[in-house]
Amino acid sequence: MNDKKIIFMGTPDIAAQHLQYLLDNSINIVGVFTQPPRKKNRGMNIEESPVHQIAKKNNLETFYPSSIDGRAIEQINSLDPDIIIVVAYGIILPSQLLDIPKFGCINIHVSLLPRWRGAAPIEHAMLAGDVKTGISVIKISPKLDAGDILHQERLNINADMYSDELTVALTNLGKQTMLRVLPKIFENKTLSKKQDLNKVTYAKKFTSVDRKINFNNSTNEVYNHIRAHGPKPGSWFVYRGERIKILRAVMKKDKGQQSTILNNKFMLACSDGSILPTLIQREGKKAVEVKDFIQGFAFTINDKINV
Repeated sequence: MNDKKIIFMGTPDIAAQHLQYLLDNSINIVGVFTQPPRKKNRGMNIEESPVHQIAKKNNLETFYPSSIDGRAIEQINSLDPDIIIVVAYGIILPSQLLDIPKFGCINIHVSLLPRWRGAAPIEHAMLAGDVKTGISVIKISPKLDAGDILHQERLNINADMYSDELTVALTNLGKQTMLRVLPKIFENKTLSKKQDLNKVTYAKKFTSVDRKINFNNSTNEVYNHIRAHGPKPGSWFVYRGERIKILRAVMKKDKGQQSTILNNKFMLACSDGSILPTLIQREGKKAVEVKDFIQGFAFTINDKINV
């Protein structure tokens, strides 16, 4: 397998870990494609993507076009790849690219397709209260995440898991699955199957507005919302004009008028119970445990939030 020429395409940290895993296993990476460097964080400094950084560190030939245009197609052709592996690249591949590699193009996707096609499958799985997810290795088609399934591995989602923990678990599963499936692809031992179009769901990107907590929902829905977005970037609500993030929380059975502060523990009422934040963050402040938050924050029991 190590004699095969592989192009890797990816951008964020989850993709960088897959690339590093291939390198650690002496897989022959002949080229890396990633998104262009961008301004990030408060300083708005230009930063290379995590995949770009790994490629640079390992002296890999790296390309960062803003789209896969004619020039990028020429570059890919010149590398004469046996296969292209895509992990969270963030750029749609045109149909004329898909037939260039001898063994095609594959995508490592962090959901059990056809459930949660799209950019944010981990968060959507948690938000929906899914109890299982997994890894799908698919042939890439012109339509997003719609290709034939080559292999899937399942993973249970524990009720107290947050998105960062699920991301780690799926990243580790994805790396191992990728390396197991590659030899089967090269030996033509995979059996592909079509995705069931009746079971397709979509995982669109979340905006900051999407991460606002609606305490008129059930306790379970609010808890899943916090898990899906926690601990980073975090779910939030507004109290006295200040945006406050809940990074971790527990469900409670205490009831009261929804969207109010129930007691001096800073328990927040939902439609059928309540949420007690355990890790909380004020605007411009560091994240702290709720006991420390309470000591330095003035609030009034029965006050409404999100008004």
